[in-house]
Amino acid sequence: MSIPSELAEVESKPAVRLELRDPAPRRSRRKLVAIAGGPNCGKSTLFNKLTGLRQKVANYPGVTVEKKAGFCALRSGSVLELLDLPGTYSLRPGSPDEVVVRDVLLGVQAHTPLPDLTLLVLDSTCLDRQLYLCMQLIEIGRPVLVALNMMDTARDEGLDIDAGLLSRALGAPVVPISARTGSGIAQLMEAMEREVPPPRPVTRGLPEPLRDAAERIARMLAPVGPLAALSRFHVAMALLLDEGEEDSLIDAAPIPARREVMTLRARLDAEIPEWRSHEPIGHYHAIEELVRKATLRVKPEAKLRERIDRVLTHRVLGPLIFVLLMAVVFQSVFMWATPIMNAIDAGVSALGRFIAPALPAGPIRSLVVDGAIAGVGAVVTFVPQIAILFLFISLMEDSGYLARGAFIMDRLMRGVGLSGRAFIPLLSSFACAIPGIMATRTIDNRRDRLTTILIAPFMSCSARLPVYALLIGAFIPNRTVGFLNLPGLVLFSLYVLGILAAVLVAWALKRTALRGSRPLYVMELPPYRLPSLRSVLLTVRDRAGLFVQKAGTVILAVSIVLWFLASYPKSPGRVLPLEKRLEAVEDDAAKAAARGWAAEAGAKKAEAAQIQNEIAGISLRDSFAGRAGRLIEPAIAPLGFDWKIGIALLSSFAAREVMVSTMATVYNLGDVDQTSVSLREKLRHAENPRGGKAYSPLMAVSLMVFFVLACQCMSTVAVVRRETNSWRWPIFMVVMMNGLAWIASLAVYQGGKLMGLG
Repeated sequence: MSIPSELAEVESKPAVRLELRDPAPRRSRRKLVAIAGGPNCGKSTLFNKLTGLRQKVANYPGVTVEKKAGFCALRSGSVLELLDLPGTYSLRPGSPDEVVVRDVLLGVQAHTPLPDLTLLVLDSTCLDRQLYLCMQLIEIGRPVLVALNMMDTARDEGLDIDAGLLSRALGAPVVPISARTGSGIAQLMEAMEREVPPPRPVTRGLPEPLRDAAERIARMLAPVGPLAALSRFHVAMALLLDEGEEDSLIDAAPIPARREVMTLRARLDAEIPEWRSHEPIGHYHAIEELVRKATLRVKPEAKLRERIDRVLTHRVLGPLIFVLLMAVVFQSVFMWATPIMNAIDAGVSALGRFIAPALPAGPIRSLVVDGAIAGVGAVVTFVPQIAILFLFISLMEDSGYLARGAFIMDRLMRGVGLSGRAFIPLLSSFACAIPGIMATRTIDNRRDRLTTILIAPFMSCSARLPVYALLIGAFIPNRTVGFLNLPGLVLFSLYVLGILAAVLVAWALKRTALRGSRPLYVMELPPYRLPSLRSVLLTVRDRAGLFVQKAGTVILAVSIVLWFLASYPKSPGRVLPLEKRLEAVEDDAAKAAARGWAAEAGAKKAEAAQIQNEIAGISLRDSFAGRAGRLIEPAIAPLGFDWKIGIALLSSFAAREVMVSTMATVYNLGDVDQTSVSLREKLRHAENPRGGKAYSPLMAVSLMVFFVLACQCMSTVAVVRRETNSWRWPIFMVVMMNGLAWIASLAVYQGGKLMGLG
């Protein structure tokens, strides 16, 4: 693309105020504005400012994957509909999210009309990388409004940008803003309200065969239809250059034009083998000249960022710092949350004791206290750990450090045949595998995307954290190893185990079923920024809120179902003699108390409690849940698990954290006096039928290893089915992960017993 001839003269002209046309006449629908821009340019922050909607605002390339909508109320009273599109560097898509951007801006996206205006957000600190997309948008021939974002940061870095010169050169309005501080937002909203004219046509130098081919296709395009409102020449070039897997653009062209595109591509390959590179080369020549004229550096470039990056991205120091930082995070997750967790645990127990006397003895009291309160309360106890984990993740994300983490991990990823692009979905999977799997849409290589989907569930998601915390708190002694806390070290090791398992599985898949070439990954390292406290706290609140919401819906429902399955059917043949004996013992206790024989009354009450526990144990063993647990007990006994843990394993397929509420329900049914002993204490002191300890630290480690590696979330399976459009890969994932979990758990437990650790 060549810059219009008047660019050579604008340096001598004074900056002019942008004059936009009067507001458009009233429309039958709201004016649709698409917000486009490169990754990490501040689109989401601006969208947040304009709409008031809470949205994830992160300093990380590619964080916005799906299209998001909102409404912007203007001073005049009119309302604009805004679309926040995924970040992209170009309209030549290389991944599914970039296809969405192109299709929306060209008007071929299903159920989305052609935008009336494109609001292009540019990062003013790196215009040379941002203007390529701007050049392509101008060529479309539709109205474009440029928001020159992060002007405050540009000034701090010593950059003086002439917005007026940029506007005249591009033929589109340019408004300097800072979405973070709100500077210039009012002027931007005023510009959005007015009718923005389409940018003037541009010319660029192209080889004659390529220009002739594009003009030939342009003449074949229909005068009506989805592409009729665009520049015909641009659409023709897009059709020639669009060779991806998605067919949405080529399908919008007439059938004769589609055939001609295939013919002309073959002809150009023969005449000019490098013809595909002429478009970006021409654009970047123009961009280099434009940036040189419009940008002035008024003070030397700061070198602090480079010095920091030399350390944080160093081949040796970088990974060490990353691992140490992660270790500090998990130490903090365990140590800081413990006092709050203990307080919540005590509160849940007190709530059960308070409500129990108000309910009639029998099934209703058991349902409310043993089922609902015990089940949900056991999971809610772990909210502080969830909140602290996301506090650290959000701080690192907003500060720009996680981009460096992705750069560091790229070396490891390349070793198994993936690229650093896979790090983003895998990192998201530490929160939940579902958004992590959906984030793989940013990976353009199909085999790499499928591999990343299959290994994402190995990352220890937040749903596993309550299980880890329960078992570590019950069986791992709270002592220090060197300068590290042992429970925190064990927790960190579990996360590392999941990462290593993912790496090994990816290595195997990329050399067998999903063999392919090693991908190239280009990553932009964003500048370091001070995290927004509001954004961080909103992230923590939303993540913790989702966890609590899940506890109040899914886990509550599962707890009630499990209470029923663990309470019925009754076994009158075995229980009736014990109930008669219990009645006699309670009568003896009452008589002894009436006569003032305190010692005998206490002994009889203890005997009655023992009989009640025996009745509860028989009822649980003969219940539906007990039968299911005993059915799978032969398969899990070699791992150190009994039938009660078998019940928890089966229920955890609904959601992993349900394992905690299941164990609480199972053990609370035998806790007839409603003592305040926590679930951790109950597990620690549980006895087997022979009178010995039911569980040991070795069993706890075996169970945690199983939970690290097993696929126990039906929601994850459903998302994998949707993303792969096949049941083949979800079934393969479930069999592979659960088989690997069983083998690893078997090795841990049996190996530990051979070493005398059982």
